[in-house]
Amino acid sequence: MNLTLIFITAISVLIVFKLRDISLRNKLSLNEEKRLVIAGGLFILFFVTNITLPYPQSLYWFIFTGIALVSFVLSFGILKKEIKRLKTLKTKDAIVNVAFYSLFFVVIHLYI
Repeated sequence: MNLTLIFITAISVLIVFKLRDISLRNKLSLNEEKRLVIAGGLFILFFVTNITLPYPQSLYWFIFTGIALVSFVLSFGILKKEIKRLKTLKTKDAIVNVAFYSLFFVVIHLYI
């Protein structure tokens, strides 16, 4: 259980730092920043409740899909800005960013 708590804490801290980095990089307004924090908070809350209250597999995917859709709707404008930024990066930096987010998603999915 201690390893699980350490892992979920590390994921939560990484999400918070990445959200702060996105907020500072895009110079978001207060309203946009609130929406980004809500979307990140939903994911963190989902991970914490998944560890403390394990969901059945069908409910897990239903809740995850719902949170992903709500987060997408809340932060659609921010995602567009980030995709534009990703397109302007050098190829090496873009590959590193895509690899980081892909591996982050895979590790979370495998562990949780």
